[in-house]
Amino acid sequence: MEGLEDLLYLLTRVKSKGWDDAFPDNPYQNFYQQDTSHFHPTGVTGQLLTFLQAIEETKACMDVLNEAQRRLSKRLRRLRRLSKPLVLQDGMNRLPDDVLAIIFEMTHHFSGDGPNQFAVCLSHVSRRFRSVALATPLLWTTIRNNYGENQIREFISRSGRLDLDIKMPLNSGIESFLTVLKDTSHRWRSLEIVEDEAQYFMEELGMTDLPRLRHITYLWPIELSESSILGVSQVEGWGWLVPARGHFQSNLTHVEFHLSEEDEVIEHLATTLHSLENLKDLSLKLQDFTGTRFEPPDRAAYPTPHSVPIDRLAVSILGEMPGYSELLFDALMHLLPSTVELLINAIWPEKLLFDRNREGNFLFPYGPEIKLQTPQSIDVMSTLADLIGSSDDIVKTVHFDTPMAKGPLEWRHHRLNDNHWKRIRSLDHLRFMNCNLFTEPDIESITTKLLRNKPGNGLQSMEIISCKMISEDFLLGLHDEVGDRLKWTL
Repeated sequence: MEGLEDLLYLLTRVKSKGWDDAFPDNPYQNFYQQDTSHFHPTGVTGQLLTFLQAIEETKACMDVLNEAQRRLSKRLRRLRRLSKPLVLQDGMNRLPDDVLAIIFEMTHHFSGDGPNQFAVCLSHVSRRFRSVALATPLLWTTIRNNYGENQIREFISRSGRLDLDIKMPLNSGIESFLTVLKDTSHRWRSLEIVEDEAQYFMEELGMTDLPRLRHITYLWPIELSESSILGVSQVEGWGWLVPARGHFQSNLTHVEFHLSEEDEVIEHLATTLHSLENLKDLSLKLQDFTGTRFEPPDRAAYPTPHSVPIDRLAVSILGEMPGYSELLFDALMHLLPSTVELLINAIWPEKLLFDRNREGNFLFPYGPEIKLQTPQSIDVMSTLADLIGSSDDIVKTVHFDTPMAKGPLEWRHHRLNDNHWKRIRSLDHLRFMNCNLFTEPDIESITTKLLRNKPGNGLQSMEIISCKMISEDFLLGLHDEVGDRLKWTL
């Protein structure tokens, strides 16, 4: 095979003298030459012929290596496929029961809302799995609305004395469901209220002692007594905000609201969020604010912008929302989150990042780490410059997940100036994920602007994740020029 002798000689040279000697700095030294340290061809023709010979020799070696890699990869895939069942069986046999129980506990919450409960499925795999599952009480702590009376009692028995997660049924089965659970309300850790009748039957059955309750999901206003919900720290509300009760609101640390234009409570969002004194994690999912306009509020009593630190703020905006902006900014401007996660599914998503109607063009995503996801077309580089330029240098990490974003070379009317690039270089980390319209010239342009300076100055890392038009060879070439600050996963 052509090139095989050259490759064997090269590998022999690597074995005897090391990689540096096998790939010398002297561009005129070929693999087959013994000593060319003082060899310098004269004239353009001589230099060109030497380079062409070295290129052909290198390509021949690469062809042999590629063929060897192809055959070895095929053999490796086959060996892995054949050995996989044996590896799994051997691993299971070696795994102690107590470690297996820990694995079961770590995955039990993935059961979802289907009829096949995770714990039941595990107990049907094998005798050993059944034995371990029955001896692991945590697997049996979720009581779902589609369980029959006997199954509920069996789950309660197997759960020992652990806290319970209660998923209530629809109206027709609430009373019988709660009757079976009557003596367990003191163990409830989480509760889903999907019907307005649920709280009525709970009071009728005397189920008002909920000392362990920490999480409530509700589709109807919470009307339980304050003593029943005093320990609740997490709520998920669909169409409703939390009740205005001092101690209850002050205990909330994790809050998630699903709201739309049809929900009458939406205009009270700002007042509600301002009252959550110990908030650490806030998630808002807003949909279909097609044309709502709200009366301008009296902002005199509002908290100072960016004065309340929290861990995470996640906002999803679905549908065209010309009426949402002022309401949303009033509700969120007091927060200073460590991480902002923003999903916008609307045309011109970058227009929703600023409140243009108030003095100073207040920026909505404000915090050290910003993650922006949108399926719509967006000018990511201009958006990035705006994010950094309007945030008093607080932004240090930005992630874009933008499949329809065009690269900087496409947005010719929005070219960034040197000051914009200087701001972007002040970041610590920058990630482009699923930017499927980015071309290799786009990435090269960005890299030239951001990573040409010495390591330690400016941007510490730029990641390219699953961008379909970017090849591994291209990124390897860029990496040779800029070093390990360029990272990628294709």
